[in-house]
Amino acid sequence: MVYRIITYKDKESDVLFQPPKKIDDFGKSFQSLVKDMKETFLSSEEALGLAANQLNLDKAVCIVKLKKGVEIFCNPEIVSLSKEKETMEEGCLSFPNIFLMVPRAKEISVVYQDIKGKKKKINASGLEARVLQHEIDHLNGIAFLERGK
Repeated sequence: MVYRIITYKDKESDVLFQPPKKIDDFGKSFQSLVKDMKETFLSSEEALGLAANQLNLDKAVCIVKLKKGVEIFCNPEIVSLSKEKETMEEGCLSFPNIFLMVPRAKEISVVYQDIKGKKKKINASGLEARVLQHEIDHLNGIAFLERGK
């Protein structure tokens, strides 16, 4: 099932500014939800990432396109940010046709759980770090508009 992506113009757009609930049950219904999220993500050619609250889902999960493929991040948390920043243009599926220059850390470390609940850590740099920061911001109720110039 492909979900409709919530935009800032939708009546339910307040979900874009509210942190979703942490995942504690990685069972069948969650697996089905992640499958549908991934299908939705893959249906959008320009998507580099997608957070559950962009689909009006109250779960702390996001999907990010990495060099090695598409990765699911459950309950992600940034545990370190480099002092060195890089400013680049960003857009967002929930804010169509809006692009801003956004400063972000060049390198980050993220702890998260995979779709089975196993704890993991990833170190990311460049575009991957930027996309992760953008999606984790979504899961913290922060839109890129708040970070942009």
